[in-house]
Amino acid sequence: DDTAFYSVLRLRVIDHLRAVGHPDGGPTLECKALFWVSFFAWLASLVAMWHLGSFAFSILTGLTASWLGAFGHNWIHQPKYKLWAYMSLDSVGFSSDGWFREHLLQHHMYTNTPWDNHFKGTAPFLVTDPTVERNSVQRWILPYLNPLILCFGLYANYVAHTFELIKGNECFAPTKLLMPLQLGLLINRWGLLHGFGLQFVANSVMGLYYFTMALMNHNAEHCMDTSARNDSSDWAVAQLNSSADWGVQLPFLSAGRYLWLNYHTVHHLFPLTDFSHHSAIQAILMKTCKEFEINYSAGNPWTIYKEMVRSFSSPRSLMQEVLVYAGGL
Repeated sequence: DDTAFYSVLRLRVIDHLRAVGHPDGGPTLECKALFWVSFFAWLASLVAMWHLGSFAFSILTGLTASWLGAFGHNWIHQPKYKLWAYMSLDSVGFSSDGWFREHLLQHHMYTNTPWDNHFKGTAPFLVTDPTVERNSVQRWILPYLNPLILCFGLYANYVAHTFELIKGNECFAPTKLLMPLQLGLLINRWGLLHGFGLQFVANSVMGLYYFTMALMNHNAEHCMDTSARNDSSDWAVAQLNSSADWGVQLPFLSAGRYLWLNYHTVHHLFPLTDFSHHSAIQAILMKTCKEFEINYSAGNPWTIYKEMVRSFSSPRSLMQEVLVYAGGL
């Protein structure tokens, strides 16, 4: 039906991408240049951390690794840039192959449902399922310790992927050895405690930065409304009811402060489209939602953060069932 919400939105986005000279939705020249700047900034920070043993450079390494990971999240959706995904994700401790299976084929297809690998990815420490009760620790303590918990996010992801390798559910890639190699080089130069501390600070900064943004994307108050999601008229509306946005007037460079995850609804609606186009598509999305009288509003990042913490603490859809195939599927 070419008159349905998502059909109209999709055709308008296609027209826009053609008009700006990127009919395939690929990255702009500015985006490509910034990727290489980010990659070499991370590499230089890593070398400086190893050479100087400075915790200031550990923090800088964590920040640049976060930006590099953000680019990896972008490249993993674009087969043409698979090598750049390896350079971005595997270099900092993730697995681009694992992300391809779990993130693209589970999270994007079944967002905020039991089939979404992110749905229980932080449990039992941070519970994101809005239909289950929390125990007293999960309600009153752990949500407010989320910054500390997320410092271990990269390690949890690495260990989980390692177990999947052992069980034969993932394929081994030599890049799996990059993180322990970095740790080994630091320990060899600076000793066990100092070397481990350098690596831990870098990984903690990245884990806190990246996973805070990622969890804000799907744990705002409206994302926890199971009834609204189940009643979505089509798949696109289900994505609107499962994703949270903020800072939607920011141009591409400025959105980097949020790792370009602030346009997350656009990303879910057009996952193969490079994030350098998200700002312009956001305007098209808001205009189309208004025409179809579909409820959509972007929030303030601090407000969404507080909603996320409350969602960890309090279930908002008890005694309900999340429908995997909501949205007319």
